[in-house]
This record gives sequence, structure tokens and C-alpha cells, in this order.
Amino acid sequence: LKCRRWPLLPLTMEMVAAMLQPLLGRSVLTKVAVALVARLCTAEIKPQCPGTVNVDGFGLAAIVPTGWATPASAADVDVHMGSAIIPHLGSRAYFAQECTGVYNRSQYLAFNLLGKTISYTVDLAGTGCGCNVALYLTSMRQNPHASECFDHYCDSNSVCGHACAEIDIQEGNQYAWHSTLHGKADPGGLGVGYGGGGMGWSGPRQWTSKKYGPGADCIDTNRPFQVAASFPADVLCKLTATQVVLMQVALGGKTCELPLRVGHYDNMDELSKALAAGMTPTVSYWNSKNMLWMDGRGQDGLGPCEEDTPDECGHTARLSNFSIKHIQGCPCTDPLTNQSPANLHRNVAPVKQVPTTTRDMVEVDTSAANRGAKRISGVAAAFTGFFAGGSSMALLFAAFGVVRAKLLQRKVPSVQAEEQKIPALGQLSRSQPSALNLLQMGTSEGQTA
Repeated sequence: LKCRRWPLLPLTMEMVAAMLQPLLGRSVLTKVAVALVARLCTAEIKPQCPGTVNVDGFGLAAIVPTGWATPASAADVDVHMGSAIIPHLGSRAYFAQECTGVYNRSQYLAFNLLGKTISYTVDLAGTGCGCNVALYLTSMRQNPHASECFDHYCDSNSVCGHACAEIDIQEGNQYAWHSTLHGKADPGGLGVGYGGGGMGWSGPRQWTSKKYGPGADCIDTNRPFQVAASFPADVLCKLTATQVVLMQVALGGKTCELPLRVGHYDNMDELSKALAAGMTPTVSYWNSKNMLWMDGRGQDGLGPCEEDTPDECGHTARLSNFSIKHIQGCPCTDPLTNQSPANLHRNVAPVKQVPTTTRDMVEVDTSAANRGAKRISGVAAAFTGFFAGGSSMALLFAAFGVVRAKLLQRKVPSVQAEEQKIPALGQLSRSQPSALNLLQMGTSEGQTA
């Protein structure tokens, strides 16, 4: 971790940690040091809004990133030209009515997608095995709890401490794709697509690597492609199925499609009610060395990835050209929302200038980042409060002078090498699916094993 405000502060903390390591251990000291430096380096950073993105059929949606309460653990999310969301590795962001710099669940957009299709373009180039680019719906606006992420985030895996219904339109990378339905109490869910598995089970196999992947015959993931997720409903506006179609126009002009459909799910009624109440579109990009549940070879050996290589994930992904339309002929005609589009003049927090590839005040190694964000432990908070005062700064720099002289005699490794050893703090791995996600091969719909 680097601090541009006080460049010597991280080095000072490393020196102090070297003295205290025999007493408290490196793991505890690393958390304390990273938490302290992050708090001091970001104390005056004001929350920034990535901007607004246009959604055809609705209007402007403000993008609200997670991490305002924990800036050291947050990664950037950019909006480009009002049409594209560019999540950086380790980021998560929500569609909202306005972005004010303060988390307020009433500001999150709650779309009723019953009888409608949401479509967009995604570019997954550079997201290999161990990477996960996701667009999904959750009941965030209905969640009264601030959660452990301080932004009212919830999902079926209780990543931030609270569970709610979740519809994964996409979780994928260049080699694998999952579209999954989750009831509030069903973290494994029912998924369709291609990829993944583990000891004794295999993930969905609606496609093969010949149809989806880098250089594939249908969806070549080296190039952008289109996604359309539909939620057909009956005359009573009850959800009857979920459908996801991936589309790409080949260089010769021919369009190829890969369709997915789930017509039966035990918690379909719950998801129907969640959609009727309104669900918030969410974008995230994370990585993990334990992503084989999504992209591994599985029991049958037909999945795409032998091992996950999260360190090779690209810095960003791209989702653009969002649109929502009524399904032609669908008897359900409920309105999308009673919320109005974002008003640029209502935004209180400053709009971030893009493109950018650096953090404003703090740079954090996000190689192990993913969708969650942990609270700073009580021990770290106590140390933070103690060292944050002016007197503590004097003590730290005094200690630096003494320890630095001793460590120079021992030929201490370079500062850069030490920085690389410090893991990012505040990132919480999203739980991998349970055995409920086991799917039978050769079916047109996902089935629990």
C-alpha cells in the first residue's frame, strides 16, 4: 500500500511492525498497518461518483460504487461517454436514481423487469480462468440493514452479512458463463450455461468450448458480444421463466445465438415477488484462485479450466449499451418503476473524471480482490485511533529513525518487495456455490442434482 500524502508512512509502519512482530505476529500487524495507513491516507478523500449511464427505455442511471466507507478496500468503477460501465478488478457498483456520496437505499433503482427484456453488450477480453465479471439483480432497495459493507448490499450468499433474493444474469469470463437463480435462502441456486465443477460433480453443460470461448465458433470472447435477459410473465404478472440469450455477429455478417432457459425453479414465486417489488442492477468484477466451481473441468472433465490464474486477470472489463424493452405479446404490462431517471444537477458528490487508472490517494494491490468488503477489526480500529493523533506521528517517526539504522545494517529488502508482501485488506471472498448447483448434463434447463 502506498500513501501519496505521506510517502514515508508505510515504510514507518513496516519498521514498527518489524519490532512488534515477535510479540503479535505478522498477520495481526499487517492488518493493523494497512488499516492505519489507509485511514490516515484517505481521511480527507471525498466520495466520488463515477457518473451516469444511459439505459434506453428508462433514461439516465447514476452509478454508485461500494467502498465510500472503506476507501482502502475499494476499487475504481468508471463510466465512459455515458454509455459504458468499466469496473476495475475488485469493484462493485449499483444502478441508482442519484449519487450523493452518502449511501441511502431509497436512492437505488428498483426495476420491475416482469414482462421485459434487459440487454447490454459485454467485453470480457482479458478475463481468463479465475476472473468473474458479473451483472445481477438483488433486492437492495428493500434491505433496511446497512450491512457490513455499509451500503445496504445484500445477496443470496450474505457476502456483506445480509441475504436477499438474487438473479445472476451473468457470472463469467472468457471461458465460462453462468446464469443463476437464487432464492434468499438458496446460495447455491439453479444455474445454466457452461463451465465449472468439482470433486464428484459437474457444472452446467448447455454449451461446449467450441461454442463459447476465445476463438469459438459462435461466441468468440476475444470480441464484445450482446446479452439479452428476459423475464416472461402471465396475465397476473407472475414469472413463468427466465431466458438469457448471448448473441454475436461474425465477421462475415452472420449472427450466432446461444440461448439459455429456466422454466422451473422451486423459488420462482419468491423471485416473481422480488421482481415485482423492484430489483437493483449491480455490476462487479472480482477474481479468486478458487473459481473452479464456475470455470473448472468438473467430474466429467469437459469444463474449460484446469486451474485458476487470478493474477492474470485484466485490470478492467466493460459493459455498455444498456436497454430495457417490453416483451412483445407478453400480457404483463406493469410499469418498469415509479422512480424518475437520474438528474445530473441533483448529484452532490463530485463526478469522477475518466479515463483513469490510478487511485486518487491510495494504491492497493487488488490481486485477491472480489465482491465483498470487510470491516476493520476492533484491534485495527484501536490502533488507528491511537496512532492518528499528532503525538503518535512523532513517536512513529522517532521509531523510524532508530529502527531504520538497525535494519540498514541487516540489508533490509527493498521497500517495493515489502509492499508486494502486504495483501489487500477488506476484500471478502464470495461463497462458492453449494452442491445445490450440481446440474445434469444434456438438459435444456438447469436441474438440481
